[in-house]
Amino acid sequence: MKPFLSLFLLAAAAFAAEPAKPAAKPAGKPAPAKAAPSAEQLAAEARVQAMQAMVNEARKFPVATPEAKAFFDKLRAQRAAATDPETRAALDQALAMDPAVEARSPLGEAAVKAIELPAGTTPETKLAELERQLDLGQPGRALSAAELATLAAVEDFATAHRAARLLRRVDAAAAAPLLWQRLAKLASREQVQLTEDEILRLPVKFAGTGAPAAPTGSLAAKAAFLRLSAVRASVALSKEALLPLLKSTAANELSEAAWDAVPRVFARADRPALEAAAKDLLEAAAKAREAKAEPSRLYPKAKAALDALR
Repeated sequence: MKPFLSLFLLAAAAFAAEPAKPAAKPAGKPAPAKAAPSAEQLAAEARVQAMQAMVNEARKFPVATPEAKAFFDKLRAQRAAATDPETRAALDQALAMDPAVEARSPLGEAAVKAIELPAGTTPETKLAELERQLDLGQPGRALSAAELATLAAVEDFATAHRAARLLRRVDAAAAAPLLWQRLAKLASREQVQLTEDEILRLPVKFAGTGAPAAPTGSLAAKAAFLRLSAVRASVALSKEALLPLLKSTAANELSEAAWDAVPRVFARADRPALEAAAKDLLEAAAKAREAKAEPSRLYPKAKAALDALR
């Protein structure tokens, strides 16, 4: 009796441990069958596919050939006989790809009517009008070169820079000295960069017109002068102007640009003078080596410049 009772208790425990299964949901209504397309829908689909195939076929003739002529003549005959607006529009689209026919505007054959914009009344609007005229290849009538030079000297940088840029496009010879004067007065690195870019856009023969004999102005302006002298032969840089800039031990854009210019300006015979100018930098690098520390960031550039002397 005991074994039978033990088996009964074990079965009851297993039944209690088994999770209850959710009740089966009643079967829902079957999804309605998708209606078959009507004959009208099938005909429309076939018509669209035929039109697209015709356009795709027309794209296969990029140049005028006898085969292309035969194909497009056939389309013209179909276009003349067609009465359905949709079919005629598709044929027009395919015929527009005929390489033997000059392309025409779909808006019609009438010339586009040019509407004269109102003339500028303020310096800003006159500058915009002049820039639009130049961009369209028209004569610059909104402002003269003298008026642009006057606007390029105003205090507002945006207006002055735009006037100088347009003056470069109108009269590069007059713009060159004005751009160099502006460069020497600027201190903001962003403004210096914009002016430097305008000098680089000058014709090469005018790039050095009005350039100073030595770097002048702020640190950023002096560095810009050195960079310009590296890519424009007409911007002369003398040994006397460059040598004082090599005495700095601080690594910045001016000192780095100065050492970059050394191989272009100096020769191997000038090495003692260069080493004397860079005495503080070279001594600081030697002390750093003795202390097993990193030398100044400027030292590798100076060493490379001295080794590149010829």
